[in-house]
Formats: sequence, C-alpha cells, structure tokens
Amino acid sequence: MNREQSMVLARLHLEAILPLLQDIAAHDAAVRETIATWDFPLQFRLAEGGATTTLIFKKGTVTARCGSFSGFTPALTFRDSAFLNEVFQGKTEKNPTPNLPGIFKAKQLMQVDKVLGRLEHYLKPGPEQLGDPGTFAFCVRITLFAMAFGIKVVGEHDPETRPIALNLPDGTVEMRIAGGDPAAHLKIAGGLFEAQRGPADKPNAVLEFSDLQTAWDTFQGNLDTFAAVGGGRVRLRGFIPLLEGINPLMDRLAFYLSD
Repeated sequence: MNREQSMVLARLHLEAILPLLQDIAAHDAAVRETIATWDFPLQFRLAEGGATTTLIFKKGTVTARCGSFSGFTPALTFRDSAFLNEVFQGKTEKNPTPNLPGIFKAKQLMQVDKVLGRLEHYLKPGPEQLGDPGTFAFCVRITLFAMAFGIKVVGEHDPETRPIALNLPDGTVEMRIAGGDPAAHLKIAGGLFEAQRGPADKPNAVLEFSDLQTAWDTFQGNLDTFAAVGGGRVRLRGFIPLLEGINPLMDRLAFYLSD
C-alpha cells in the first residue's frame, strides 16, 4: 500500500470506523460500564494530513464528531498514517502520544484500548457472535453504517475513484434492509458526500437487501451480486445511474478494508 492509499485507510479508520463507538456504546453494556464516569471529549489526531475525530464521552454515552473540539481537549496524536493503521489493526503495541490535557486523563486513556477493541468484536465477529440473532443484527447494522461513511471517505479522498465521484450525478442514495431498518444514506452534490444513519426523506435511488443475511454476505464479499440482483435478494430502485456510479466506490472500499 503506497502513501496515498495509507492516508485513505487512516481516514477510513478515523472517519468511518471510530465513530461506530457511539453505536457500540448504546448496544454494549460492558462498554457503558467502562466509560460510565467519563465526562470529556477525546480527540484522535493524525499529524500527517490533519484528520481529526473527536469522541465525546458523557456518562456512558459516546457522540462522534469528525473535526476538532474547541478548548483544552485531551488528544491522542498519531505521527503518520502508517502508525495509525497499525494501531487500529492491532499490529503494534506502541501507543499514540497524549497531549498535556490527555496526560491528566491517564487513568481513562489506559482503558481506551479496551473500548477500541469492541470495534473488531462487532466488525469481525466470530461464530459465537454470528450465532446470536441480536448480535448478528447489530453487526449488520454497524457494518452498513461503516459502508455509508466509508464510501464518503473513498469518494472524496481516494485518487483512483475521485474522478468517478466528481462525475456522479447529484442525488441521495439510500442503503437498507427490506422493511427500512437498518438504513443509511448518502447525499451527493458536486462530488462531495454527506453520510447519515437512518433512512432518507426522499431518496433518488435505493439499494435494498432482502434480509440481514443477504446484506452480511454482500458486505463480506461472499455473494454473487449479479445473481443476487437477478434473484431478487438485492433490489435496485430509482435512478439507477446513481447506483451504478456508487458501485466502484463500494468495490474500492472493500479493497481498503480487506485484510
């Protein structure tokens, strides 16, 4: 992976994967217990390129926001994209550098790895997690969210697919499981993307999976998409050229997130 690709992957970790902790905290009692007394924002900064995501902890809840948080904010700084990717992939035991306010939160920061570990628990679940219907449904939900926010990152920052993104027609794409829950959507205007959880008010195009298993098999690359569309397991509705333009961005996202 070259430097440009490493930067895109780092942005994916910061802007598409890390924010899923707000969903995980709402779902996972162990995470809520760990952060029950936390009441502060924590920035994750990439020194190279300036990308920053802030997690705002508030008595057992997490709110994620891309960008800096004003004030004397605790922060963890990653020196470059390669190091950030190694940390998020569990390939190093080294830690990012805390700033002065972060040092004052040393007790909490020592538990950050435990909280971050729940990302892999749900994004790369084992047979036990997949065998539990409630956990399986949640894994599909956050993977759908990761896909929506990941498409935004790839469309705006990947040099290979940026020309495709710039030529996409403006409009809103909704991705959902039949019945409408879970759902996520992307608003596209002038080659820029706004990703949101939940359904869109008036989507121009819809990518719908017939059930949770079909969605999961698609996310894992275990489904022949053309056959699934032909068999009705994956349904395309509305302005099809918009969906066709999104497809190479989804393929590129799979490239970055594959092991």
